[in-house]
Amino acid sequence: MTAADRVLGRVDGLREEMIATLGDAIAVRSVNPTYPDQDFDDLVGGETEVARLLAGVYREAGAETELFGEVPGRDNVVGVVHGEGDGRSLIFNGHVDVVPAGDADAWTHDPFAGFRDETHVWGRGAVDMKAGLVAQAFAARALREAGVRLGGDLILQGVVGEENLEHHLGTSAVLARGYTADGAIIAEPTGALAPLSVMPATPGVLVLRITVTGRTGHASARSLMRAQRRAGAEDPIAASAVDGALAIHDALRRLETEWERTRVDPLFEPGQFTIGLDVIDGGARAGRNVAFIPDETTLDYAIFYPPAAGIADVQAEIAAVVARVADAAPWLRRHPPVLDWPMHYPGGRTDGDDPFCRVVVAAREDAAAGTAYAGAPDVRPFPSATDLTWFTAAGIPAVGLGPGALAMAHAVDERCAIDEVVCAAKTYALAALRWCGVR
Repeated sequence: MTAADRVLGRVDGLREEMIATLGDAIAVRSVNPTYPDQDFDDLVGGETEVARLLAGVYREAGAETELFGEVPGRDNVVGVVHGEGDGRSLIFNGHVDVVPAGDADAWTHDPFAGFRDETHVWGRGAVDMKAGLVAQAFAARALREAGVRLGGDLILQGVVGEENLEHHLGTSAVLARGYTADGAIIAEPTGALAPLSVMPATPGVLVLRITVTGRTGHASARSLMRAQRRAGAEDPIAASAVDGALAIHDALRRLETEWERTRVDPLFEPGQFTIGLDVIDGGARAGRNVAFIPDETTLDYAIFYPPAAGIADVQAEIAAVVARVADAAPWLRRHPPVLDWPMHYPGGRTDGDDPFCRVVVAAREDAAAGTAYAGAPDVRPFPSATDLTWFTAAGIPAVGLGPGALAMAHAVDERCAIDEVVCAAKTYALAALRWCGVR
């Protein structure tokens, strides 16, 4: 019997314990304590509790473990299974924090009970991403219990903060501590169009806020305001900030359409790079009432752009569009809209033909043989930001692969198929065998 056969058989033998451990992990309310509208003091410590749970499995896999954090109660966990020194090293990475569950009454089962039926494990974090974290840990354990000694180190990472873009507390802090490797698999749910896809790229993500200032007045002054605008008045009786904001948004929608041909990447589908208006707030500061012409409006955008594009170039293109709209309107020309960029998550990519990506693709195909997931996996990019960015920025080839339908992430009744968790664990184990080598 080959080492691969022994390991795959051991994953099957650990199936029940692995799924029970996943239920235990879901039962820990590890909601990111800095997520908007959350009580930090009530939630802090949940991430550490999951980290400790994982540390126990890491130790059973023969790993030396360390828990550490930049903030009390928010500990990362790392386990290192030392290889024989003659192979490539590999990181298994995932985040221990989850988003809030919202109204528990809207769920079929308690979101923090770790409920299991015959086919799925339910609860907040089942997909995003405790199923992947637990599958990685049990893949490492299966390797040890099958008597496999890897040539290179296997480094297991459970990190905090990802759900609120706090990579400096999580993945970046772990890498800065010296836990690097020759390749990394991030266990984000990659079931976008097909289960357990391999995702070697992530777009850049920008958040943009545009603040437009107007001049308030009685709502009935709108007719006079329009007449003055037609006459080119530089100092009108009133100016609607909402009108100005909508003119800007219309121009940005046209730019978004242009991006289908101007902002492209061979790994991404046409039209995947977008300029999305997700929050709009406008009205009169004197009173939010239709009796007033609005004098302030803010537009908040989530912008997804190609990983190879320069951030300064993307910002300049958007700013130029806004400037053209303002220059064509006398009021906006004198009172230019203000652009703020409160958040930026750079993109990252590993080429689809990179040797590491090919190893993971082959491992996924072999692990799924004879199952409902049989066949070559899709190779496609993540649709949003992930910690893959920080690995590729550090020069580490990285891909995402994890159990769960992406549509279930952050959703009511989040749940993950048990068979998919098992297939993911087998994929991780085979990837480690082939990338790190067997002594």
